[in-house]
Amino acid sequence: MNRIIGLLLFTYLILPNAFGQNGKILVIDTKSKEPIPFAYVCFEELQTNKKQYQTTDNNGIANIPTSRISIVAISYVGYKTHIDTLQPNKNYTVELYPQVFDLDQVIVTANFTPQKADKSIYNIKVIDSRKIELKAATTLSDILKDEINFQVNYDPALGSSLKLKGLSGNNVKILIDGVPVIGRMGGNIDLSQLNLYNIDHVEVVEGPMSVIYGSNALAGAINIITKENHHSTYNITANTYYENLGTYNADLMVAFKKGNNSYSIAGGRNFFRGVYLDVDTNRSQHWKPKEQYNADLYYTYNRDKYKIKFQSSFMNERLLDKGDQLPATYDKARDSWFNSLRFTNRLEYNLKLKNDYFFNAWASHSIYKREKLTYAKNFITSSSKLIHDNSSNDTTTSNAITFKILFGNQKPEKKVNFISGLDINYENALGKRIIDEKQTTSEYAVFTSLMYNLNDKISIQPGLRYSYYTNFKSTPVPSINLKWNPFSFLNIRASYAKGYRVPSLKELYIQFKDINHDIQPNDSLKPERGHNFDLSFSFNTDKTNKIHFTNIELSLFYNQISDHIFLAPIFNASSTSYKYINISYYNTIGSQISFKYSFYPNFDIGLAYGETGTYASLLHRNQGLNKYKFDSDASMNVSYTIPKIDVKLYLNYKYSSLKWNPDLDDNPETAALDDGIKWGKLDKFHTIDISVIRKFLSNRLTVTGGIKNLLDNTIVFSTGTSGENPHSGGDGSPVGYGRLFFTSLSYNIYK
Repeated sequence: MNRIIGLLLFTYLILPNAFGQNGKILVIDTKSKEPIPFAYVCFEELQTNKKQYQTTDNNGIANIPTSRISIVAISYVGYKTHIDTLQPNKNYTVELYPQVFDLDQVIVTANFTPQKADKSIYNIKVIDSRKIELKAATTLSDILKDEINFQVNYDPALGSSLKLKGLSGNNVKILIDGVPVIGRMGGNIDLSQLNLYNIDHVEVVEGPMSVIYGSNALAGAINIITKENHHSTYNITANTYYENLGTYNADLMVAFKKGNNSYSIAGGRNFFRGVYLDVDTNRSQHWKPKEQYNADLYYTYNRDKYKIKFQSSFMNERLLDKGDQLPATYDKARDSWFNSLRFTNRLEYNLKLKNDYFFNAWASHSIYKREKLTYAKNFITSSSKLIHDNSSNDTTTSNAITFKILFGNQKPEKKVNFISGLDINYENALGKRIIDEKQTTSEYAVFTSLMYNLNDKISIQPGLRYSYYTNFKSTPVPSINLKWNPFSFLNIRASYAKGYRVPSLKELYIQFKDINHDIQPNDSLKPERGHNFDLSFSFNTDKTNKIHFTNIELSLFYNQISDHIFLAPIFNASSTSYKYINISYYNTIGSQISFKYSFYPNFDIGLAYGETGTYASLLHRNQGLNKYKFDSDASMNVSYTIPKIDVKLYLNYKYSSLKWNPDLDDNPETAALDDGIKWGKLDKFHTIDISVIRKFLSNRLTVTGGIKNLLDNTIVFSTGTSGENPHSGGDGSPVGYGRLFFTSLSYNIYK
């Protein structure tokens, strides 16, 4: 290989005339010195602003299409974008720096303007397209379930929900390109409804984000960033995914770019046939069959000083809950269809002003509709008839309108930068199971955040948000962030924020009831109030020119919450229902440590361990650590590329220890002794996933295969609510539907 590289460089540098009149560019990896084929190259003439696009060939070489002085931007997945000025009729060698640990990944969540993750004052974890490809992940739950201090709970009917650092999904703001996702069932967004087929990367902020994002951001924020075509004249990607237990997915994305205009349209279908976990099951399946359709489009008009973007996203899902045959005659059953629809439209305007000032504004409208239809199934006549009564059929609709304005400046060389904004959020809910059949809530907020660079090593960012809520008393929400970079290889971050979360419309007013669930609202709920502290240390050698380097991160957190909103079981003589209540005092404390090592470019290993303690009480505010219930996670992921055949092997392992979840103690004899709380638990379990990846046809075709859930996890023993999961499925909680084999194909055409 070294001889080939040497020959290329000799021919390239010594014999420039062989490369043509306008010269050429050789693009190589700065660490391995190997050519990078199929990198995107954009040329922009300084005199005319004319842009031309190319990709490097198999030898990493691209023609320079102009004889004028130009600006060139070269990018490739997994590398830092290189921008430089080219003189005419010359040959160039450009070295791209690999983003091995995502330290140079450009992130947008919670920052003034897009910046590198390593430079952000927030501790932001990036899950990029490479990790999504390695894990063969199709939904947001697939990619988050293996992360440390993340607990993904599964309900076969309601879908998957999330806990982060001991706090439920209601305290985690989930956004798509900055727009809050609506449609919480049982208090949580169903992560399996958030498909990854058109996702560029996912940004996870672990820590309080109340100033920037308001309510629902006590534990952090997850921002899903969709793909946008910046370089190609056209780009077409087709994907298929198959699992032997009955999953069939397919999707297609087409993107075009002409001048300042960019367009994209994408669509896909996901199908799951459902799974029986017991051989003696009559008709009802533990994992329900469902079919999902997704569609996305955007249009962007981009100039030097401003950008306008419109995007639209659509999701429709049909889930079938088949009932068992009725014992009276065994010739009938009741089947329920749950139809979910989410439709979001967003308009964005970004303007660059003089002296590094900027003005950003966007508005969005989202609608979420969930419909339940129950049919009487007659096995003798093979017919189904809709049952007409209020308890069997229902439609609930939510509408959300969001409007946001940002104004500020961002220049790293300046001592002081700032951002100020206006945030308006309106939501309504309509349906027969809603108290008075219609409820609304609104938030009108102003916020500001000041970035003060004490020197080139220390930055301090105080912030303040004030919100007016139509349904609840308002309160100021302050925060402060600190970043200290004492050495080039060490970053220290610390943050504090006061949290404030108002109850959602579903918690206040909406009843959800089917054969497995009975969730009651509570219009007397109080808002949550909290204090959140985070501290993290990051040590890395990624900036060196070596081919082996490490990254070590340690983080600590403490959350103190009053009036924590919790879905608690209410016991009666015949059945168990669930109702939202306030737990007077709820604290979580924990830590996380991770170690990553890379022997570039063929071997990577990551090890991580996290521990979370939870304290809940109806009587006492603070107790010693001996009153906390601790659980832990451990993970390992390894990837290795076999050089001669260019096959990548990936293994992911996660251990989830015994998980503790608070329940109300309904026994008057013991309630006073245990602060009114008894603890449910979810048993420990291990998961292993294995993938094999190979690229063909000049990297246009990617073939992936492997095994998920190698240890065949299905039902794990549990008592209590098992993470606020209101599914009444006996003494177990579902964590998977068995060992499965999968394969996926991805084909990409671009120019």
